[in-house]
Amino acid sequence: MKESIHIKNLGPIKDIFIEDIKPLTVLIGESGSGKSTLMKAIALFRWLYKMHNIRSYLKRSKVSKSPFRFRMDTYFKNCGFDEYLKNNPEIIYTVEFSDNRKYTLHFAKNKLTGTGDKDLVQTQDLYYNKLSFISETRNIIPLWAERGASLTGGYLGFYFHEVYNDFDLASENIKDLDINYLNLKLSVKKVQSNKKYFIQAPNKEYELTLKNSSSGTQNAIPVTLIAEHFSKHFDFEEAFNRSLLNFLSKTDNLTDFKPVKNLGDIKKKLFIHIEEPELSLFPEAQCELISDLISKCFVSNSNSIDLIFSTHSPYIINHLNLLIKASDCNQLVDGAKIEFEKIAVYQVDEGKIEDLIVKNQRIINTNSLSDTINNIYDKYNQLDKDGRLIEK
Repeated sequence: MKESIHIKNLGPIKDIFIEDIKPLTVLIGESGSGKSTLMKAIALFRWLYKMHNIRSYLKRSKVSKSPFRFRMDTYFKNCGFDEYLKNNPEIIYTVEFSDNRKYTLHFAKNKLTGTGDKDLVQTQDLYYNKLSFISETRNIIPLWAERGASLTGGYLGFYFHEVYNDFDLASENIKDLDINYLNLKLSVKKVQSNKKYFIQAPNKEYELTLKNSSSGTQNAIPVTLIAEHFSKHFDFEEAFNRSLLNFLSKTDNLTDFKPVKNLGDIKKKLFIHIEEPELSLFPEAQCELISDLISKCFVSNSNSIDLIFSTHSPYIINHLNLLIKASDCNQLVDGAKIEFEKIAVYQVDEGKIEDLIVKNQRIINTNSLSDTINNIYDKYNQLDKDGRLIEK
């Protein structure tokens, strides 16, 4: 399955085309450059394609009445895109298979096409996907989890509640998790019928609640826990059946339903999207976190996972070169490696992207990411002994 996306006039994005969204896709750029907008657009259209697959599955299984509609105004509002609609954005998302069968979702003039009865996904192409979007608001999770019972009915935005639900589900299946890159351990315990999250130091020198841990720990723990859950513990069958029964019950079509394909024969994939995984971490820990994520998604995983994340960190981009070289040498660095053919790195700037992959050298070009430090050195060398800037 090959994905492509073409986006025009969506907020800070002027014109961006990604011909082949790689299993590991990394976006780097300044604040406000459009990294998050691009990633949210990809995540949204992956979700729309997932729902189109479910609708196609039901239709081909003799369920005549569609149990849901595609409400783009609601989806755009959830993404924070509703204010962008006045600029008449256009988004074309295409999924293509090896023998040139393709399915395209096209959003233009505030309408979505490509999801009608004539566009149904063929039985052999059906996919069931699970998406997780780990937003930068994850740093609120420790406090929300601690006070959840007293905050019933509170709302902190679509993406926060999506990531919290994934975190909560993950902690149902994983009670203890080593966070090796922080030299800590996460423990999930039942305390008076509620879940409590604790951080333990090596040799149990001390234990404290997650909400009282460092900001870097609070940002990193949800990322690692959710990735671990989807890597090894996510139950596709349970999730698919729950979705299916929910849709069927809304239309009272259980008796008409005649599965066109068994779940075991439907292709499956997980998509994880992360905003700035490195938040509040020291550079060395940033790199070790990325190794941990790549290991969970591409090395030690039981489920098929694609990973996309945005970052401000040049350390991470340089570290990816190390993991590419590790794969070329058939070695692991901190348990991780990544095949060169599976990675794409884009610098987002002024609404467009620049591909940083140098194919003939099998590396990521990080020269432009060194400009800031080079400018500092240049200014340092220009100062004379009295602290005045030397005129050129």
